[in-house]
Amino acid sequence: MKTKTIKCAFKNTSGFNLDARLDLPVDFDMTKSVRAFIIFCHCFTCSKETITTYRLSRLLAEQGYGVLRFDFSGLGDSEGDFSDTTFSGMQDDLNSAIKFLKENYQAAQFLMGHSLGGTTAISVAKDHAEIKAVVTIASPSEPQHVLHHFGSAVDFLEKNKTASFSVASRRFDIKPDFLHNVRAFNMQGNLSDLKKPTLIINVKNDALVKESNAYDFQQWIKGETQLVTLKNTDHLLTNREATTEAANVILDWLETI
Repeated sequence: MKTKTIKCAFKNTSGFNLDARLDLPVDFDMTKSVRAFIIFCHCFTCSKETITTYRLSRLLAEQGYGVLRFDFSGLGDSEGDFSDTTFSGMQDDLNSAIKFLKENYQAAQFLMGHSLGGTTAISVAKDHAEIKAVVTIASPSEPQHVLHHFGSAVDFLEKNKTASFSVASRRFDIKPDFLHNVRAFNMQGNLSDLKKPTLIINVKNDALVKESNAYDFQQWIKGETQLVTLKNTDHLLTNREATTEAANVILDWLETI
């Protein structure tokens, strides 16, 4: 792809250094602006290098956008302990990314996220006047949806004990604060104040996030929404054709904003 990538980092409000990459058009320099800056949030327990985030960021950068992808606290190359993760902490990481772009380049106009990253993105969009619109990709409508990964670990968390769960053969420790935090968050109430355009990309027969989540977003968001369903792919958009299709849908939609 005809892009270039700048390695960068920023701190969240807890003082942790969050590792990031800024994907840009190949001819970008500080005298030549991009069409707009986008911040991309990766999925739960994933990283900025996860195939969905990596490919889509590069495809959008190739078409003239600047895309910041970063590792949430305790994941990838970012500082912090994943066991301390909460949904509020993920929101803080994203807010810190928004601040970083604004202070060092220019304000991001779009937020985008895959799976729980999309849920995080849409949950903070109303708090930033400069954010014009949001894109969610295979995202759950409620953050507590990720508890389905936890299995019997939920029983331990409910007893205020640290527990472990597995995702894709990787084991993660998590503390009870995560359970209490995701259950307390009222996404429907949050989105009742969101009046910004939102593109909702759904994956047909997604094994992890059911289509009903996309319909929840449509019902709850006050602003204009567009729902697009991708077929013949999986939750991670593993096949390149699906990633390319998603990128083209996003690019066409951004032209209308």
